[in-house]
Amino acid sequence: MSSKKNKLLRYVLKNRYIPSQNRRRVGQSLILLTVFIFFVFLINFAIIIGTDTKFGVDLSEGAKNVHQKEVTVQARRGTIYDRTGVPIAEDSTTYTVFAIIDKNYVSELKEILYVQSQQFNQVAEIFKKHLGMETDYVLKQLNQPELNQVYFGTLGKNISYSTMTTIQQEMTAAGIKGISFNASPGRMYPNGTFASIFVGLANLVENEDGSHSLNGVSGMEYYLNDILAGQDGKVVYEKDSYGRILPGTEDVKVKTVDGQDVYTTLSADLQRSLETNMSIFFNNARGQYANATLISAKTGEILATTQRPSYDSDTKEGLGEEGVLERSLLYQEAYEPGSTMKVMTVATSIDNGTFNANATYTNNEYVIADAKINDWTLNAGGSAVTLNFAQGFSLSSNVGMTILQQTMGDEKWLNYMSKFRFGYPTRFGMGGEAPGLVPDDNIVTIAMSSFGQGISVTQTQMLRAFSAIGNNGVMLQPKFISALYDPNTDSARLSQPEVMGKPVSEKAADQTLKLMIDVGTDPYFGTLYSHDIAAPAIQVEGYDVAVKSGTAEIASETGGGYIKGAYINSVVAMVPAEDPEFIMYVTIRQPEVFTMLSWQEIINPTLKEAMLLKDSLNLTEPAPALKAITTETEYKMKNLVGKDPGTSAEELRRQLVQPVILGNGSEIEKVSVEKGTNLIANQQILLLTSNLTEMPDMYGWTKENVDIFSEWTGIEVKYKKEGSKVIAQNVNTGSSLKDTKKITVTLGE
Repeated sequence: MSSKKNKLLRYVLKNRYIPSQNRRRVGQSLILLTVFIFFVFLINFAIIIGTDTKFGVDLSEGAKNVHQKEVTVQARRGTIYDRTGVPIAEDSTTYTVFAIIDKNYVSELKEILYVQSQQFNQVAEIFKKHLGMETDYVLKQLNQPELNQVYFGTLGKNISYSTMTTIQQEMTAAGIKGISFNASPGRMYPNGTFASIFVGLANLVENEDGSHSLNGVSGMEYYLNDILAGQDGKVVYEKDSYGRILPGTEDVKVKTVDGQDVYTTLSADLQRSLETNMSIFFNNARGQYANATLISAKTGEILATTQRPSYDSDTKEGLGEEGVLERSLLYQEAYEPGSTMKVMTVATSIDNGTFNANATYTNNEYVIADAKINDWTLNAGGSAVTLNFAQGFSLSSNVGMTILQQTMGDEKWLNYMSKFRFGYPTRFGMGGEAPGLVPDDNIVTIAMSSFGQGISVTQTQMLRAFSAIGNNGVMLQPKFISALYDPNTDSARLSQPEVMGKPVSEKAADQTLKLMIDVGTDPYFGTLYSHDIAAPAIQVEGYDVAVKSGTAEIASETGGGYIKGAYINSVVAMVPAEDPEFIMYVTIRQPEVFTMLSWQEIINPTLKEAMLLKDSLNLTEPAPALKAITTETEYKMKNLVGKDPGTSAEELRRQLVQPVILGNGSEIEKVSVEKGTNLIANQQILLLTSNLTEMPDMYGWTKENVDIFSEWTGIEVKYKKEGSKVIAQNVNTGSSLKDTKKITVTLGE
């Protein structure tokens, strides 16, 4: 151990100098160290100046964080209105209270801007009075000297505007500074249960920067989110040495763009009436699900629609409960329609020239291949009778409809189904739409589709088809948007009816309506004539009503035939029957307590209300509240080549453009307008898909689009008469395009 100590001493004392020399050596060392540190500083300074970074950290950004604050400015979410301007869904800002307790928070004039300790009890009393907070809790939050500001938990959030202003007024009266509020966007649905599943909901979501925005999660709120949401803005403020925002230093980085308002086609008065009537009907019938929709026969506009079970959009009562569907029965649920399909069967048979109302048949068993088709009267224990075809329609005879279909032939019948667009989603602007299914390779199911079995549809598809019967053979697209209003430019886009073709003639449609009257008035064969009241079950005083009922078996979801004893009951009603203004379609699945007169609880009062309000609905004038707006909002054509035609059509219709999809290919190959073109409201454009093999129904096309179709296909077009729209064509819809060289098109208005 001593040897190690001696070695250490010898090393320390080696080269030992006198004190003056030692001081000189220390000085020299310090000079060298200083020079080294100086060069290190210069090198770091050069790096910082040259790269604005150090150790991978953006120094300018760090400085901004210290001296600047970026604030998100919430865009106003567009309001959803009914057709006359009654709010259905609108922004409802809520507030969160906080208290500033930082004693350094004073104005330039040394005015105290924080809550003083002697004021804590007063603050607690006001919060208890208006927010229900416990005094001890408020005092505990305020007595935290290590914090600059404090919040007050759940009770301090979601405060209404009126409560917020009351608290502000009482604080001001008491001379209390430092109580402030943060605003948070909210969504209010003032009508409660009001087309709830169709309109949908918007919820608050947190953004990456910690701010909050409203986002649609279902229904219109979801599918129109891009239109309603707008764009949040960004503003940068300077901060003082204490991190407080300096007023007047704001720098707008991203301009706030408020969302557009949507004027729906719904009538608030008719919707409220339908909701009331539906509740009575559903509660008494005790079905699994029910849906009812009322449309304008002349425009295709959805005036009222609801389903059960449902929920209160404002209170959220019923939301998420067992039985409440997350999907819309109007367009997201496919089902077999049953005997209401016979309306189209009769109309096509008349149009085809193979319907003879007075020709007779016996409604006993009808055999096709290995299948036996029976009438419901025989299944109920009755005997076969001789009927003419008009009576067979009134009696809802499956055998009669099968004979009509067989007389037309499978090819002709399927061609008519294609004209009515069965098997194709409506693409009316909402998403997640069920496509439905038309049988095309089985002679039994093709025959069964004539009476509504073996075919699946959505309610929007049925309403689209019914519009042709109620509108002189001209089929209309269902619509739910009346107008779009852009508050940023004070401009609007107004909707007009969209023609989807003419599957049957005006004569065929009119004769079908007359036969539908008999369904309710014929005391011997009418399935909607009630012997209990010796009158039609469905009636509107002063008017004839065209009606047809349906009872369809429900197909098993496992593919094993039909569910025993399970049915969907339905009715379509049009009024006035001679020239319909309104079409109403109601379905109910598996009702427990149900008779023919059950329909009176929902259809009769709703149609009566519609006829009373007819003149005030402004069916020929979209969104009368926007009458003074003279500028149309622009919408630029996007690049749709290679995109899905269905979703593209939905997006276009949301902007009130009228797309015509040609073919059934999976991609769009050509578009009739160039990318970047401003599309005016109700402009008709062609979308050519990758698989166009059959002649489309050109009824309602513009002459310009016929010319483009001719250019795309190489088919020569000859025009007859004058006009801007197609009213007839000499090559049948569904004909093979490869065999078509020429076509004659008749123009009109």
